[in-house]
Amino acid sequence: MSVSIPPTHRPWDNFYTLFLMSFAPTIIFDCISLYPRSIVPSALLSVHEWYKVFFNDQLVITQPTWFRAFTLIEGIYEFPLALWGIWALKSQSPEVPARLLIWALVCFSTTFTCLLAIYYDNVMSDSEKWTVIAMYGLYAVIFGIIGLDMYCRIQKILVAATKVVEHDKTR
Repeated sequence: MSVSIPPTHRPWDNFYTLFLMSFAPTIIFDCISLYPRSIVPSALLSVHEWYKVFFNDQLVITQPTWFRAFTLIEGIYEFPLALWGIWALKSQSPEVPARLLIWALVCFSTTFTCLLAIYYDNVMSDSEKWTVIAMYGLYAVIFGIIGLDMYCRIQKILVAATKVVEHDKTR
């Protein structure tokens, strides 16, 4: 039987839940290039066009093949797992550490790759680069924190399980 821990005693889980709740709509925005234009609301298309003009984000503007692949990963893996994570953190699912560790590693890896591409871009001004790097970078930091926390949670579980096994051997 698992012990339920009140939300007030799980501040990191609360932060992750709020982050995932804000990240899910971000993915919908990021994946606009994957949808048929006919189903995208004109207001969302307008915001997307504004983003491209205002930030001059060359990844979004040029859509290199690898970036489109990352966008597809966002849509078919990161989005459903973000939604699952909201539910799983609230319900204290024992699957959270393993699933969110993998999710965070995927998110961090794709975001870090984008950060490098932006840093080495030859079209954007330095000011544009640093603005976009700051936006993407914040996500990378949060993904890194989630990944590190989930790794530590798994380590804690493994250490406890090892102690139980060792205790059983001495009986």
